[in-house]
Amino acid sequence: MAPVPIPHSAREITDDLARRIGSGEFPRGSRLPTYDALAEEYGSARRTVARAVDTLKARGLVVGVPGSGIYVAE
Repeated sequence: MAPVPIPHSAREITDDLARRIGSGEFPRGSRLPTYDALAEEYGSARRTVARAVDTLKARGLVVGVPGSGIYVAE
């Protein structure tokens, strides 16, 4: 039986995405995966991912481009 993934909290997702941005895994100007893709990756609800991204926006690490996605700030 496969282990059930433990959902991550918005804070954990925020911290992990900030770490990944800082390490260059998501370079400046690059597009983040969709909310749905991140929700699947972290085993969390789409709304939880949205809260994490909102925090990253407030910190100035990412910007939203309507109709295009979320990008790492330049």
